[in-house]
Amino acid sequence: MEKDLYMTISSKTKQLLVKQEGFDADFKMTVKGIQTTDLVAFANSENGGTILVGVGEVEDKNSMQKGRMIGCPVGDKERLFILSKAESCVPPVEVAIIIENYARKPIYRIEIPSGKEKPYCTAGGTYKIRGDGRTNTLLPGRLLTLYIEKQSETFFNRFREATKELGKDIMASDTMLQNALNELRRKVLQIESAIEGNQNSLGKIAAIDKKMDQLLSMQAKGE
Repeated sequence: MEKDLYMTISSKTKQLLVKQEGFDADFKMTVKGIQTTDLVAFANSENGGTILVGVGEVEDKNSMQKGRMIGCPVGDKERLFILSKAESCVPPVEVAIIIENYARKPIYRIEIPSGKEKPYCTAGGTYKIRGDGRTNTLLPGRLLTLYIEKQSETFFNRFREATKELGKDIMASDTMLQNALNELRRKVLQIESAIEGNQNSLGKIAAIDKKMDQLLSMQAKGE
């Protein structure tokens, strides 16, 4: 799990600062610059994104924009402001709040993962998605696609759970059937054993009858 305080700058922030805002990064000079539209835009995006607070923009020698740290206040008030913005989204957006460069000019790095409950919108019902360096309106076609993807995922998750339970029931039924077959085999063996026993008894009875007939015949001849 990533720590939430860096005395200097993390390697990820260094990588973001040397390039301009894009699909995965947005720069804000102050916490007040964060809007719920920024959060839902990253949450609706395929890979989420990062907001750096306390960072402005400056041109490099190639006239390309890149981030420049200017620092910002960090504390409970600012943290609660960020969390309240995230919680006011519909549904609430998950965020990770990290403080960096704390020993000099502290900044916030706010990580917004791609949401698991797309599509997200503001409390006012505005749907946004992150574009190349800007926040774009989520058009109806894309919005419908996100909704269908979400419902499909929900359906398949439920289907997997249902089939898992069905599999358990089938296994239980197989066990019951196997037990019934084993009991039937046991009874058949008992019957076979009884029949064999009866056959032996009948044989003995027949032998006794034969012996008695012989004795009676001898007795008759003696008379």
